[in-house]
Amino acid sequence: MRREPGLVIIIAYKLVKGVLWLAFAVTIVVLMRLGLGARLLDLAEHLRHHAHAWSLALAKLVVRAASRRGLWILVFALTADGTTSLIEGWALWHGKWWGPWLVVVATGTLLPFEVAAIARNPHVGRLLLFAVNVAIVAYLARKAIRERDAPPALPRAQR
Repeated sequence: MRREPGLVIIIAYKLVKGVLWLAFAVTIVVLMRLGLGARLLDLAEHLRHHAHAWSLALAKLVVRAASRRGLWILVFALTADGTTSLIEGWALWHGKWWGPWLVVVATGTLLPFEVAAIARNPHVGRLLLFAVNVAIVAYLARKAIRERDAPPALPRAQR
């Protein structure tokens, strides 16, 4: 099956993101089980002093999740987002008719929260992430509408 380059990029993004988020969730659970939850705070402090944009964001997440309950909330959020991203990537990869709509709804419903976060704390990284998500929603919505309006393809035997 030949896929548009834009679709391939979105599929790769969704699959990589899903795997990374699930790996982070498992890592946090393992660290907590090993009694190393407090070490996450040390890691956050280290990241804040050696800051790149992504490491600052990670440090802030870890500091906010400093309590045991906060770490479990972070694990739940990473697992939910990672699983959703993997399902989205799988649906797009397999050409499911509902795949683009799933991504449009799942990503589009979060855009107002991203706007609120940008309004509270404007940051170049957040603006870039917002722009990428808007582009994904627009691209896949357009693709899904185009495919819905296209005449059905003839089976190979009838071509």
